[in-house]
Amino acid sequence: MILFVSYGLTALFMLAFLISYLRDKRRIRVGMLLTFGLLLLAFSLMISIVQVADDNRAVFYAAAFGFMTLVVLLPLLVIGTGAGLIYNARILWRKEGFKPKNLLTLGVGLLIFLFLGLMIFSPLWTTYQAIALPVALMMAVAGYFGFVFLCYLVSCVLYNLVRPRPPRDYIVVLGAGLKGNVVTPLLAGRLKRGIAFYKKQETMPYVPPKFVVSGGKGSDELISEAAAMRNYLLEQGIPDEWILMEDQSVNTLQNMAFSKKIMDEQSGEDRYSCVFATNNFHLFRAGVYARKAGLKADGIGSKTAFYYLPNAFIREYIAILSMYRRWHLFFVGCIVVMFAGIALAFWWAERAVSS
Repeated sequence: MILFVSYGLTALFMLAFLISYLRDKRRIRVGMLLTFGLLLLAFSLMISIVQVADDNRAVFYAAAFGFMTLVVLLPLLVIGTGAGLIYNARILWRKEGFKPKNLLTLGVGLLIFLFLGLMIFSPLWTTYQAIALPVALMMAVAGYFGFVFLCYLVSCVLYNLVRPRPPRDYIVVLGAGLKGNVVTPLLAGRLKRGIAFYKKQETMPYVPPKFVVSGGKGSDELISEAAAMRNYLLEQGIPDEWILMEDQSVNTLQNMAFSKKIMDEQSGEDRYSCVFATNNFHLFRAGVYARKAGLKADGIGSKTAFYYLPNAFIREYIAILSMYRRWHLFFVGCIVVMFAGIALAFWWAERAVSS
């Protein structure tokens, strides 16, 4: 009966994932549904193996060996991840400079070792009961955000697998930062990705897509990001009449909304097709903002230096948390209320025993 329910729930979550993915890939619930489905599948397979192992000693020993391997490898994987993040912070500082935004991998690496320390010394909680529930609450909240991060990574991987194909009417290139009045290597990567799509469509029997370069002028920039991107495209041989400028936006949501307004004026509302170009780590969040702006577009991602990715993905994850902060505050509040109820139950039980 348990096995039937387990496989039934697995099929239900997988079906929900498939429907959600086909309807809109730009939602984090897509990653959540797939993660839940895979976890339920692993649980179902484990039950199946246990049932078979009752009648087959060879299967029993193989399953026991696999379980022990997992028990040994999982902590090593966690330790390796924490150490790798701390080492990555050192590389990032050397290449990008010691900046507050480059401290994220160091912070997460240290938090992982703090979490491991709490797990190792958890038997001491029975001695110091006053801190047992607060520590358990911290671990539960950390586990929640860890699970959400896993779902976010799954969503990113799924969305990066999407491959928009020509023909398209427009390519929206999202701005990043400038160095003086020229594009940075990060922004140049986005432009090169857009140019590659442009040239691919140019070889086909279609009219090449127009570029919409999107980005305003920051307080520390000499010109707008759109102007710098336009200059770069002209240097790469893109005709001037094929470049439209959106130079008022200051964030990704405005990139999408203001670019949509320009394309609507050029071609009519929803009477065109487009893609947006950005870095691979930014692709999923940009897709979420495209949906919020009412823009029917998927993205093409440029490759990013490997050392830069961990910090960038953590930064994107924090931005996603902020975007849906009401939901996360609600779930964290539920966890706090649950632990408060447990604490109250223990207090009531001790009071009843002492009286």
